[in-house]
Amino acid sequence: TFPHVSIPLGGRDERVTRRDAVANALLHRYSPTLFQLDDAARQYRGMSLLELARESLTNAGVNTRGLSRDEVATRSLHSTSDFPEILSAVTNKTLRQAYETYPRTFMLFCRQVLATDFKAMNRVQLGEAPQLLEVGESGEFKRGTLGESKESYKVKTYGRVVAITRQTLINDDLDAFTRIPAMYGNSIAQLESDVVWGIITANPAMADGNALFHTTHKNLAGTGTALAVDAVGAARAAMALQTGFDKKTVLNIRPAFLIVPAALELKAEQLVAQNLVPADSTKVVPQSIRTLSPISEPRLDAASATAWYLAASPNQIDTIEYAYLEGQQGAYIETRNGFDVDGVEIKCRLDFGAKAIDWRGLYKNPGA
Repeated sequence: TFPHVSIPLGGRDERVTRRDAVANALLHRYSPTLFQLDDAARQYRGMSLLELARESLTNAGVNTRGLSRDEVATRSLHSTSDFPEILSAVTNKTLRQAYETYPRTFMLFCRQVLATDFKAMNRVQLGEAPQLLEVGESGEFKRGTLGESKESYKVKTYGRVVAITRQTLINDDLDAFTRIPAMYGNSIAQLESDVVWGIITANPAMADGNALFHTTHKNLAGTGTALAVDAVGAARAAMALQTGFDKKTVLNIRPAFLIVPAALELKAEQLVAQNLVPADSTKVVPQSIRTLSPISEPRLDAASATAWYLAASPNQIDTIEYAYLEGQQGAYIETRNGFDVDGVEIKCRLDFGAKAIDWRGLYKNPGA
């Protein structure tokens, strides 16, 4: 089992203060710009990992006189000293900082929810409300029903174990101690992006049996057109004309985002530039297009460097939904003393899933 190692936040006694100060000194060595050095940490900033391990043993009442470097490293990782908790705190912060700063562009147009368990979640795709009918002289109100469709998906678990070994301490390898967890933080965020953007590029089947982008859904251009004002205007019109499940009610969906591969990033930025006014009045970009927020995602290039997309705000209509397990949002970390390795093992875990819920909030043009 991996008992969770937590750092108390209240009752800041001398031990907690010292432990936090050592962690801060190590974080400052890792990135002085991200982690400012606290006054209490200044006394530790020039100490090596092994010197900090020896000090932790001394503070725990262990006599370190005469101990070899290997003995100090081994005992500090398998004793009642604060050192395993210091390593855990530093690793946690470096991993989480990297995870939170990685650009996850999908979050702008997708909706986040929490899953209570790992069972399949059924997401009802609600149709339009039934049209109001005139009430006759008898005062009778006729009942209406909501049209609906259903999409299902579930949260999956992803994970890896990172080890901080006694060799790391003996070699004073701060890079292995901080950069590797940071790389895992990036990897977790990249995984989330891979899952969500994989839906766009794979174009999976929806509950009705048709692909997410399909002419039947009226969200796929019949002919690929290069990104330009007229093409975006046609895409906007197609989204506005989407209807409810009764095939009659016009939903008037308005796109909020222009999604492009990295190859079209400059073109998209030029198209929506607010302060770019061409001399030729016939080439003026309408305000309705300039209000679109551009999203450039390099994961799209491998599938197509010419295709571009429009997406509505998730506040107007569902597009893609992504879910974390309740209480486990984002990267979750647990630590334990190593058994297979001499050191501390850190388990990184992510409970995550995503699914396209409503095709009407998305539009694709294959480009040219």
